[in-house]
Amino acid sequence: MIGVLLSGVLDDGVLGAAAIKRRGGLVIAQSPTDALFPAMPTNAMHAGVVDHVADAADMGGLIKQLSERTIEERDMEPDDSMELENRIAMAGRFSTDFDSEALGPPSGYICPDCNGSLSTVSEGNFRCRVGHAWTADALLRARDQEVEGALWVALRSLEEKAKLSRKLAEKAGAGLMARRYEELATEAEHAVSVLSERLAEVGRQVGDLGDQIT
Repeated sequence: MIGVLLSGVLDDGVLGAAAIKRRGGLVIAQSPTDALFPAMPTNAMHAGVVDHVADAADMGGLIKQLSERTIEERDMEPDDSMELENRIAMAGRFSTDFDSEALGPPSGYICPDCNGSLSTVSEGNFRCRVGHAWTADALLRARDQEVEGALWVALRSLEEKAKLSRKLAEKAGAGLMARRYEELATEAEHAVSVLSERLAEVGRQVGDLGDQIT
């Protein structure tokens, strides 16, 4: 059995490569310098599941060479987790034609795609009952994106609150109500300033994480 990892993003190829290794197979990864998107082969190499690295143009010859090697057959126990993965893949990504309890124990995390509970398929790999698959790194990046999106929504709401409060203060003229609207506007503007700084920091953290992965 020979597995090949080509150019791609994220790290979802690591699980399949690891399964091939467990069954006695070999894994070839496209050279990151040759890949348009180097993240997938790079992550597999970092995970220690790659046996050979080659440019795409050289893979055909390497596969031919490896396929001609002598392989010692050995008895192996059935891999229930991979059997389940195969059933999900054959039935389609969103199939529910399987026992969700067989996926593994509850992880305590929620699927970013459907908000269903995620089960732990293996160390650092999760699936929900409709078949969405997540690695730990991909799940972490999805959460970062959710947090950043929520912060942007909050920022826009605060900007509108400050603008509306200023307008109401102008209409109120002088007096207690005008001062109250001015206070609300000042508070909202201060919150906008703080939140803007936090968004800039989140953006830097996400960028740093992406650089580490790719």
